[in-house]
Amino acid sequence: MNNTSTSTRMLAWTSDDQHRLETVRVVLTDRGLRASGHIVSALGDPFGVSYSLLADPEGRTRRLTVQTDSGTGERSLNLTRAPGGQWVADHGSGPRTLSLVEAAQDIDLLASAFTNSLAIRRMGLHRAVGSATVTVASVGCPDPEVSAVQHVYRTVSTDANGAVIAYSGPLGDRELIIDADGFVLHFPGLSDRLR
Repeated sequence: MNNTSTSTRMLAWTSDDQHRLETVRVVLTDRGLRASGHIVSALGDPFGVSYSLLADPEGRTRRLTVQTDSGTGERSLNLTRAPGGQWVADHGSGPRTLSLVEAAQDIDLLASAFTNSLAIRRMGLHRAVGSATVTVASVGCPDPEVSAVQHVYRTVSTDANGAVIAYSGPLGDRELIIDADGFVLHFPGLSDRLR
């Protein structure tokens, strides 16, 4: 008998200038979160991204797989966090340990609105007032190189519909609007949710 509760959501965002679209299917279970998404960007040098992500029941990212394509070629990345805490990256030429992002429990795919939800959900900042400075494993697009980046989140307000969260990071200072489930609705300068 399977007693696992499951819910599935389909989310979509567009950029302020309508030149980027992201869709993601999110499956939430007692065992964590699974997501599979696609990003298409037509601004500047066009590129496409396909990604899948797994997070454990505590919301910590365990694996990210990324495939990108652009005018300069195709690239891939498998980023996995081992049970001992080390991140291992494989760009197709063999795995290597990434000690620079060892403190990260979350990832941030730079062109993605969805991945900004991961730390917020993990810390419950959409449900209660709080603040945190977190190290994330930041993944570029269309070149999926990994670096360590600091994000600062502070809950400004919460209600039954979600929260307003002050964000500070590589994209500057923004006020994010978050839904009741912890997913980004509006990230000024990056994306607005369509559904």
